[in-house]
Formats: sequence, structure tokens, C-alpha cells
Amino acid sequence: MTVPPVVVLDACVIYPAAQRDLFMWLAAGGAIRAHWTNEIHDEWMRNVEHDYGVDRSVLDRVRKLMDRAASDALIGRYRQHERLFPKTDAKDRHVAAAAVAARNHSGADIVTIITWNLKHFDRKELAKVGIVAENPDVFLCRLLADSPESAVMAFIRMRDNLRNPPKSTRQCADTLAAQGLKKFAGLIVARLA
Repeated sequence: MTVPPVVVLDACVIYPAAQRDLFMWLAAGGAIRAHWTNEIHDEWMRNVEHDYGVDRSVLDRVRKLMDRAASDALIGRYRQHERLFPKTDAKDRHVAAAAVAARNHSGADIVTIITWNLKHFDRKELAKVGIVAENPDVFLCRLLADSPESAVMAFIRMRDNLRNPPKSTRQCADTLAAQGLKKFAGLIVARLA
């Protein structure tokens, strides 16, 4: 049995609803072991509230559902690892530190930070402690190649869970593509055609 990749989801990946939904279905299905922190939660929730006017109580409900769905996802006691990343953008050191804590917790050889902000992370600093940062589209394409059944099932579960309004495979893929997951969206549509 293949060990699922251990990942830390940056706030920029959790912020868009469809992207967040897909990663949660991947975690729920065991395709990935997803992690985040309360600080990551606070960041994506603050931005959604500001940008879309979504009521904080709705976002708190989503946060609780995420924490419950991926039972060991919430990482604590990571701040002491921030000192390992002096060249990483100060606003993202907490994400790198959380990845170290996730690596220690999981025993994984490598932990992947899934982020759109690759330039914020110093790759050499990350490599020294068994961490890599990867663009979500690249990560999902690799996951689809390595674990096609799990990735496809997560997408199908995400699609089938949308009821208000329901969406087709193409509509779901188009939404993901609009959020930056262009290659993955194309591959998933081709696979389900």
C-alpha cells in the first residue's frame, strides 16, 4: 500500500472554495494527509470574509468541519521551528514551521507545502529539513498520475456533493481551472470523458 503524501495547505490554497473542497475530499479519501494550523485558518477566513462578505459564523462552521474531517490535520506547537527559515518570507515562516511539525508528527521523509506563493519560500532552507514547496496544479497532476483511483474518486465525490446547484464534471473542472488548476482540470475531464 502506498503511503499518502503528507502536505501542509497554505491559506492561499484553502481560500478558494472549490480548491479547498477538492483537497478536503482528497484528505477524507486518504489520498493525502493534509495539515494546517489555526493561523492558516485565520488567514483564509479573514480574506474570504473581507473579499466576499461571508459571515464569520459560516466560516467557523467550515473550519470545524475541516478539522473534524481530517482528524489529525490541525498542527500546534510549531513556532519554535520558525528560526530554521530566516530567508523565507516572514509572513510564511509559520507555514514552513508547521511543515516541520507535521513531518515530526507523521514520520514522513518529505512534507510538501502546497502553495501558490512558491517565491515566498527558500527552497534550500526547506530541503535541509525535508520539506518541499509545490504549486497545487503540479502537485495534483502528480497525484493523479501516482494515485489515479484516489484522485478521481475525490473529484467525483466533490462533484456529486454539489447540490445547490448541482454541477457537471465539466463545470467543476472549469471552476478549478479558473482557480489556477488548469492542467489538473484538463486531465480530470479527459479521464472522466
